[in-house]
Amino acid sequence: MSTDGRGETLPILPIDPQTLLALHRKMVTTREAERIWADMLEKREFYLMGHFGTGQEAVGVGLGHALEATDYLFPTHRGIAEYVGKGMSQDDIWAEYFTKPAGPARGKGGLHLSQYEVGLVGLVGSLGADYAISAGAALSAKLRQSGQVTVIGFGEGTSSQADLGSTMNVAALWKLPLVFAMTNNSWCELSPAEEHVCTPLVAPRADGYGIPWSVVDGNDVAAVYSAAKTVVERVRSGAGPYFLEFMSYRMGPHWSGDDGSYMCEDDLCAWRERDPIALCEQRLVEQGVASAADLAGVREAAVAEVTAAIARAGSLPDLTYDDMLAGVYTGAPAGAAREVS
Repeated sequence: MSTDGRGETLPILPIDPQTLLALHRKMVTTREAERIWADMLEKREFYLMGHFGTGQEAVGVGLGHALEATDYLFPTHRGIAEYVGKGMSQDDIWAEYFTKPAGPARGKGGLHLSQYEVGLVGLVGSLGADYAISAGAALSAKLRQSGQVTVIGFGEGTSSQADLGSTMNVAALWKLPLVFAMTNNSWCELSPAEEHVCTPLVAPRADGYGIPWSVVDGNDVAAVYSAAKTVVERVRSGAGPYFLEFMSYRMGPHWSGDDGSYMCEDDLCAWRERDPIALCEQRLVEQGVASAADLAGVREAAVAEVTAAIARAGSLPDLTYDDMLAGVYTGAPAGAAREVS
């Protein structure tokens, strides 16, 4: 438990060059995928709205990359960084976004991606409704002695949902292998966070439940990865739950149909100086791990990967009527769903 109101200071783990390069590649892929997505919306070539996570890529990527494939991650709605970080491919992401039956959720997921093979639990339709579900996943792992860790992702706005308190209570009471991973991006949809959250930090609430906590620079992907890796292994060892608060900034509007006119340009300019991709690239160059040409090549490869995945997804067979109802009715012969409807 924190005694000074500042939480724990986590050790800084050494990160090998290959891991840092992988984190960089995943962040760039995320940024380029969302940029291409926004461009397709602007051109009316695609119609699935998005909640882009520009400026927050380090949190989702660093967190997801620190987990095992068998660990459970309950993602947020803010962009695709967590999906990419956890290992979901662009082919699977776009097959689902194009509502194709070849997608991991058979084209029924929409924005609510899930993929059992990489431990991604489906995003709920109402933010915060999965707090208790994440406790159930963690309890399952504990009872089965599987060694799995569950991570529940959310933002400071969703921290005001009532189920967070009761979930922290039961997680502490039962010493569940559960990590509360909150991104504080300074915005609650279209309003500044201070209009909704009465304190600058949310993590200190964990003190009330005897849960240790720490605040992490959410724009430093190495810091995110290091903190996540440390905490996840600590929780995996049986130490009980932990609360991580990642400080970042949403460098764009709440959703793709929002012009962002309420955002302060001075604030945006200041946070662009701390762009997580730029900070990572600076480190890679300074450490002699990559050159400017290497980094440009990463971006070109990311664009090619995303563009090719979108083209493949668009050419996949569309959902049929029976595809849409498959998995909804059980024990019924093919075509029976049509008759029921």
